[in-house]
Amino acid sequence: MAYLYLDDSKHHRFGFSLAAFVICDADPTEKISSIFRRDGFDPLSFEYKSSAKMKGDERLQALRSALKAYIGMSCKIAVCVVDGDKKLGPAALKLLRKSLGHPQLAGQQHQVFFDEGLFPSTKAATKLADDDIALACCEFHFEQDSRSLLGIQLADIVAHTCSTMLLETLGHVTKKIVVNEPRDSVYHGIEIELGFEMWAGIRYAFLSHNKTNPKDDFDLANVDVYPWGLLVDESVSEEIATAAMARFGENYLGCIH
Repeated sequence: MAYLYLDDSKHHRFGFSLAAFVICDADPTEKISSIFRRDGFDPLSFEYKSSAKMKGDERLQALRSALKAYIGMSCKIAVCVVDGDKKLGPAALKLLRKSLGHPQLAGQQHQVFFDEGLFPSTKAATKLADDDIALACCEFHFEQDSRSLLGIQLADIVAHTCSTMLLETLGHVTKKIVVNEPRDSVYHGIEIELGFEMWAGIRYAFLSHNKTNPKDDFDLANVDVYPWGLLVDESVSEEIATAAMARFGENYLGCIH
């Protein structure tokens, strides 16, 4: 059984919204609560939001890093890209159907949690899910409060991270950062693109599969994320669709040093 949590990140100005599943082998609540407490936050009263101001807040930055490290090491992720809010929930269900075909998830029962506001109502969401026999293996929990459901806060991080990666691919984000990793003799102190830093932290988490017929050693180091870990809705423009496939369609897992 897996526990799947979905949240979204909206970027109407740039022609897309992105929703992301975080997929956990077990209920992550206890582990996330432990991370919160270790960094000085009460999981019962504090809600992590990617939109919060991080600059100058070392505790919040440390919490973000710890949560992203947990996602990178212990979770899988899948994303869908759409145009507009109303398509987010239905597209996420389509993505879920694809994800359930992955060997890691096939043939099991799952618990699936959606953040609030992704469907017109719980009744409408339930009908859509019930109409798809491929989703019969899932017990759905729609309109969930992210403040009390810590798994959705993980999905918030992934949705924000992947949206930033896509914005960079589209040319809308050009920010660079200086790596502060004293234990990394290769990257410490150098300036790198924000999107690269974000990708490097979660690249192993994308739901993916080895290529069927790799052509060479470089191809061996790449895995296919599409179709299990990516859905590009037909509503998006050709520019967005091309960028999303280029950014997420396959993933390099080889050495980056």
